[in-house]
Amino acid sequence: MIKVKVPASSANMGAGFDTLGVAVGLYNRVSIEEIEKGLRIKTVNPGGFVLQNENNLIYRAMQAVFDTVGYKPKGVRIIQKSAIPMTRGLGSSSACIISGMLGANAMSGRKLPYSEILNLAAKMEGHPDNVAPAMYGGFCISMMEGDRVITKSIKLDPKIKFAVMIPDYFVATRKSRGILPSKVSINDAAFNIGRASMFQAALVSGDMELLKYACEDRLHQPYRKNYIDGMDEIFDTTYQLGARATYLSGSGPTVVSIIDSNYDSFYKNISNFFKENSHKWTCKILSIDNVGTVVSELKHRMEG
Repeated sequence: MIKVKVPASSANMGAGFDTLGVAVGLYNRVSIEEIEKGLRIKTVNPGGFVLQNENNLIYRAMQAVFDTVGYKPKGVRIIQKSAIPMTRGLGSSSACIISGMLGANAMSGRKLPYSEILNLAAKMEGHPDNVAPAMYGGFCISMMEGDRVITKSIKLDPKIKFAVMIPDYFVATRKSRGILPSKVSINDAAFNIGRASMFQAALVSGDMELLKYACEDRLHQPYRKNYIDGMDEIFDTTYQLGARATYLSGSGPTVVSIIDSNYDSFYKNISNFFKENSHKWTCKILSIDNVGTVVSELKHRMEG
């Protein structure tokens, strides 16, 4: 039996569209086993509807690895227990893809290096900003060079935490991506390049004062906020409560604030704000996951 533990991830991080991402302490835990025949899938607290057939995302990710290495299992059993909410901008699909691919790689004899698995994962996901931190952990800067992902994972100070604010509704990624313009001005491009570069420098060096300005964005957040009720007010409130930076996580609707002190106070006050303004949002204060995916193999068979 193979067990895979994959962290949630928060991507874009303001100006770093399709490039910046960070792994946070919320997990998708998957157990995988080769069985005599058939496909058996069981989900526990998946946070949404999960297919129980060959179209299941974890199984599809496994099959991509099996096809690459030429391995044909007799049958597969998958048991998934996920704390990552689906379709909320926290990398739930990337966590499934990484868990399936690394689980399949272990099952088939570990023939693929992580770098090649990351390339397969980015191809399936469509971009590398979630799959890279899900696999390697930490704060990741990623880019595509043809079909190859180039990524750098940086371990951040554990005092940096992420206030993850999750609404009770979802925004489909396809819909949120479809609202984005096909072309941007040179001024907006330069605006984002400067801020994405400064964001990395500020976060890595620990110069937290710069983060508020470095996470400003003109490529996706101004368009996507139309799908997020009260987004501007939420952003303003987080800064009043001491957030160092606040941004839309992935394509939303989750909003994330970076904080480095007064964690309990921030949690209490933002929760009261949501309650007083009839926003059905929940807040979780999460640590960075500097480890990434953990794969382990056990000798005994699993039940279910």
